[in-house]
Amino acid sequence: MRLSSICSLIDGEKKEGQQLCLDAKFLRGKSAGEYQQRGKFVHKGDNIILVDGENSGEVFTVPCDGYMGSTFKQLWVSSIMHLPYVLNYILFYKELLRKSKRGAAIPHLNKEIFYSLIIGIPPYQEQMRIVNRINEIYSKIKG
Repeated sequence: MRLSSICSLIDGEKKEGQQLCLDAKFLRGKSAGEYQQRGKFVHKGDNIILVDGENSGEVFTVPCDGYMGSTFKQLWVSSIMHLPYVLNYILFYKELLRKSKRGAAIPHLNKEIFYSLIIGIPPYQEQMRIVNRINEIYSKIKG
């Protein structure tokens, strides 16, 4: 199936009140973070994807509640999918997404390519097995 059938990029809940701004610098640990009074609220554990800039297509898991930076969209994934399976799939295509950006001044994630990627949808238990195997292999490579 196409990725568009199991996930979408959404704005997040508009909210007011002081919250931490979850921008790329903060999420990479290069900034202590700043607070703002309004924004698009996301919860700890949500996944957000960079849609503007050089690193478009990079996915982050939100470490705490806050407002996602203006260069992000929230990544919604259907409950029929094992989230780590989908995240590994997106990571596999990270270079393609990075190289197929649109826009001259500020490059944007090419959503047509993102949504048109074809993803295999094995049974949920098989998705979990695949992710476990990927993690095993990755730990051997990294270790």
